Amino acid sequence: MSRELLITALIFIFSMLLFVVDTPLAYLQTQLHSMGLFSYFAFVLMLTLAVVFMPLTVMPIIPVAATVFGAFPTALLSIVGWTLGGSIAFLIARYAGRPLLQRFFSLQKLSEIEAKIPKESHIWLVIILRLALPVDLVSYALGLTKSLGFSSYFVGTLIGVSWFSFAFAYMGEALSTGNTMLLLKFLLPSIAIFSLGWYILHVRKRDK
Repeated sequence: MSRELLITALIFIFSMLLFVVDTPLAYLQTQLHSMGLFSYFAFVLMLTLAVVFMPLTVMPIIPVAATVFGAFPTALLSIVGWTLGGSIAFLIARYAGRPLLQRFFSLQKLSEIEAKIPKESHIWLVIILRLALPVDLVSYALGLTKSLGFSSYFVGTLIGVSWFSFAFAYMGEALSTGNTMLLLKFLLPSIAIFSLGWYILHVRKRDK
């Protein structure tokens, strides 16, 4: 079993425990409450680091944050964290390049993502990529795309992560409160949006 696969499996098991066992959930809620205003900074920092140092994930924390901060503030903080993390990853790839990336990431996976990205990339493509692919690898792959300016990347990322930031926050709140209608209200459109993004990317690839 590869190191990345092992880490992913451990993260998955930990994520399931957070939803099944009440004690860790209550503990995390208590910790966030006790940090006061610093908890907002800590949450944004966790999201940022999760993008830069993949395959870290803070997805299990989002439902907890939604119960502490509220769904709307959690969504806004998620947008900030994922956009900031994606921007750092983009700049690392843009200025450090493959020699540095190959020390930490699988270039095969990076190349697979890069193959989906046209040489001439624009804001609308960044938005579509954000709806259909993980933030972390896409950020590094886009950083290697020389035709894409940072300002276009930043705006595209900001827009692209917005829907799922709100969706994950409100679905997290729905899971914690048992609100099935709220869960479906964001889950079904999320599936449709992801499917549309995935379809557009694969149609582009097939037509190239």
